[in-house]
Amino acid sequence: MAVLEIKDLHVSRDGKEILKGVNLKTGPGEVHAIMGPNGSGKSTLAYTLLGHPKYQITKGDILLDGESILDLKTDERAKKGCF
Repeated sequence: MAVLEIKDLHVSRDGKEILKGVNLKTGPGEVHAIMGPNGSGKSTLAYTLLGHPKYQITKGDILLDGESILDLKTDERAKKGCF
C-alpha cells in the first residue's frame, strides 16, 4: 500500500487551473524530490497537500495511508503526518 497517493489531481487558484492530472505514489521509507522550473506547480502541490484554502481541488484525490484527506483541515492533516 502506498503511504501517499495522489490520483489525477487537478488544482485551481483564482479560477486558473495550475495542476492538471498529477499522479504520485510513495511507499514506506521512500524519499521523493519534486523538481522543476519556476511556475511548474511545485509550490501549488505543497500548498494543496497542506490544505491551503486558496487552492481548490477540482478533480482527483489525495490518499494518506489509503484514506482521502480532502475533507480534513490543515491541523488534522498535520496530526496524520502529512507534513
